[in-house]
Amino acid sequence: MLITELRRYLNRTGLYPNRRLGQNFLLNSSIASRIAAEIPGRGSVLEIGPGFGSLTEKLLPRSELLSVVELSDRMASFLRQRFKDEHLNVIQGDILDVDPSELPGYPFRTVVGNLPYYISSPIVFRMIEHSFRHVQKAVLMLQREVAIRLATLDGGRDYGKLSLQIWPVFTVENLIDASAEDFFPEPRVLSRVVVLNRRSSPLISEELYVRFRKIVKVSFAMRRKTIFNNLKPLLGKDGALQLLALSDIDPCLRAEQLSPESFIKMAEVMP
Repeated sequence: MLITELRRYLNRTGLYPNRRLGQNFLLNSSIASRIAAEIPGRGSVLEIGPGFGSLTEKLLPRSELLSVVELSDRMASFLRQRFKDEHLNVIQGDILDVDPSELPGYPFRTVVGNLPYYISSPIVFRMIEHSFRHVQKAVLMLQREVAIRLATLDGGRDYGKLSLQIWPVFTVENLIDASAEDFFPEPRVLSRVVVLNRRSSPLISEELYVRFRKIVKVSFAMRRKTIFNNLKPLLGKDGALQLLALSDIDPCLRAEQLSPESFIKMAEVMP
């Protein structure tokens, strides 16, 4: 969609991007087409935050069934009118509160979205919830800084809770970058589309994952502290030392210096 076309929509409908809701509408049709090309062509698709529908129109021909969740009631009404002749389910609601099992098309095989940057991490974490267990692929536009953190597993300042909690369930692939000029209004940050592909089998069991996620969150509670000092409030001094000894981890290291497998080991021996 060109900026001139979008402005005509705005003038005709009286709708305007709401920065409070993180609305930055995708203008670059090439990027929208590249995202849509990732849709496998079978199964139902869920789009998050469709806005004016620049990505929606590319998804419709490639989806057996497409449902979109839009927070703005006025935008949802606009979408129903714009795509009234298409087989599209428009749900007005907050994706952080919506139960996907109650949406038309459930269970979804694919999730797509140009995510509001201020809630992108919570939305990503929804992909590992039991209610989204059927999702095989998620194609998500994120703030580039968040996308980098999501894909980093080799230590350093970008390595942490986000990448580790996704890692046992999904692999992460960088698809395409987007500049500020690809949106209206132009965001103050750069963007990147990532693809989450569900592993054929998770790296750890559901039972172990609960302990793994708890250990990860505690370990990165204060990034500048050692792993020992972060674990003490949870396990006590003696318990933290014992856990680290059984996991063959130096108590003086920080969490960002540990491999993903080290967190699995801690979860396995955690009492």
